[in-house]
Amino acid sequence: MTEPLPLIVGRRLPLSGAVNFRDIGGQVTSDNRTVKRGLVYRSDHLSRLSDKDQQLLQRLRFKMVVDFRTVREQQQSPDLLPADGSIGLLSLPVQVNDFDPAIVMERLKAGDDVWLSMDFFIELYLKYLDDFGPIWGKVLNLAASHHNLPLVFHCTGGKDRTGICAALLLMALGVPEASIIEEHDLSNVYNEERLQPIYAQFAALGVGRTKAAPYLQAPIEPLIAMFDHLKKNYGTIEDYLLATAGLNRTTLTALQAGLLQ
Repeated sequence: MTEPLPLIVGRRLPLSGAVNFRDIGGQVTSDNRTVKRGLVYRSDHLSRLSDKDQQLLQRLRFKMVVDFRTVREQQQSPDLLPADGSIGLLSLPVQVNDFDPAIVMERLKAGDDVWLSMDFFIELYLKYLDDFGPIWGKVLNLAASHHNLPLVFHCTGGKDRTGICAALLLMALGVPEASIIEEHDLSNVYNEERLQPIYAQFAALGVGRTKAAPYLQAPIEPLIAMFDHLKKNYGTIEDYLLATAGLNRTTLTALQAGLLQ
């Protein structure tokens, strides 16, 4: 007899080792359909998962983990997944130029903090959109097949690279921008406690809370700028996905059919 799936209340999974692991389902589209729950998740890094955390992912029958962290980030803190290989791991590093979160503390210790600005992160989001279409397309292709579901994609904090992917997926499903912004802001709620000691580390290096916030928080300004950039430079979300992300209409239709109800 198949073991029943555990009951999960709310969006966030009750994991001790990942505070921002959440279901992106439940969103309502512009035509009043709903994104199915329990199929696609987003998260912060999975290098601190406990044995119980891994067992919960197995009980929820996760098929795939997609890791957007840079090579150095992955080497420093490898994801902890069940040793039996029941959950696949796909590495899709996303890195713009020399900006690597793995060496942020080293840069700050050397006095390099000029990049800590809202303008920097707005430009970063635009580069993520322009330069990594095929990466986002691979994730949407995976999500279009039930053989890969449930899946979770993640970076380190689960807010920027992960946020871009979640936004594009929800846009492809027809979720309004205002709802996507609200969903994006949940990272600030779920990451709040985890961030307190990191703010303290920044403060010890002479970087105050206000200056650190664009990096440590999940501000909405970069996401809004990305929406505007997409419309101005690509047209519709469908135009972007078909011309830049490598999707075809069959896959886009399958994505919507599989994830909407």
